[in-house]
Amino acid sequence: MQRLTARQEQLLRLIIHEYVSARKAVGSKALVEGYALPFSSATIRNEMVELERAGLIDHPHTSAGRVPTDRGYRYYVEHLIGDPRLAPSEQMMISHQFRQVEAQLEGWMQLAVTLLARNTGNVSLVTAPRARAQTARVKHFELIGIQDQVVLLVLVTQESGVKQSFLHWHEAVLQPDLRQLSDRLNARCAGLGAAEIDALADGEAGLGLLVAEQIAERLRELDNATSLDVQHAGLEHALLQPEFAGGQAAGQIVELLRGGGFLSALLPQVQPDSPDEVQVFIGSENSANELQQYGIVVATYGVRREVIGLVGVIGPRRMPYERSIGSVRHMAGLMSDLVGRFYRAGGEASG
Repeated sequence: MQRLTARQEQLLRLIIHEYVSARKAVGSKALVEGYALPFSSATIRNEMVELERAGLIDHPHTSAGRVPTDRGYRYYVEHLIGDPRLAPSEQMMISHQFRQVEAQLEGWMQLAVTLLARNTGNVSLVTAPRARAQTARVKHFELIGIQDQVVLLVLVTQESGVKQSFLHWHEAVLQPDLRQLSDRLNARCAGLGAAEIDALADGEAGLGLLVAEQIAERLRELDNATSLDVQHAGLEHALLQPEFAGGQAAGQIVELLRGGGFLSALLPQVQPDSPDEVQVFIGSENSANELQQYGIVVATYGVRREVIGLVGVIGPRRMPYERSIGSVRHMAGLMSDLVGRFYRAGGEASG
């Protein structure tokens, strides 16, 4: 969108700062009295009208002050906060704490989420790093008749993952027929990943097609990051936010985090090929409906696009983006350094 005037940018910045800290709509009087601005309340009101016309602020009802919109937060993130970084003293303190646990993956994952939650006042999460090229592949599977038209698929992968699912067929299937089908497909599917099974399924029909499709779907579930080691902290911060305090909203964020749904909804919109580069998703910008009440700041971390993990924070759309972006950026860079050391050490040991 077109850049605002310097005065409009100043007012938008102040409205966002005031709303983030005070948690209530911001009026012109509060801006004049709180910030000793060199222009009148009438001038501020006129500028706020222009900001509202631009879709950057809104008012909850006629007599209220204004609150930032998702578009207003986006303008703030892109144009008004620059390149936020943690203070050198904070960086030094965090680095010192990591030196205590840098040889222990579980230790620095837990430290990362604890520090991020404390620094941002929101929920933090970290996924364990894994090889980008790692995909689940078929070792073998079994088809077991449960009822006349119900078949149990038991899939075992080369990575020792196990997935089970029930297949419903429109006619009765005998166990000898299931064994014959599984023998034939096992010979074709062994060592293949989800995409290769999808290609193989094009040559199947009937129950063979259904089995191949189910195997590919189960492999995709194992490839999904919800099967990764994920740690989070700061749930107590979220439950203190007025947006999530009590009732259905509190239950939703708890379920989203603990059930793994957050990563499933978030990952399709994350660009994985830019380690340490912070990505911000604000409210309606999130592609998944269940994420549209949140502000999310994330970054991937890793080594040469080969080993990758995710670090970030989630909170209300009214989150301190400057602080969150600086904290996530620093943590992602620090964790990339740690993973790089392990990666190089592993390469030297195996060489």
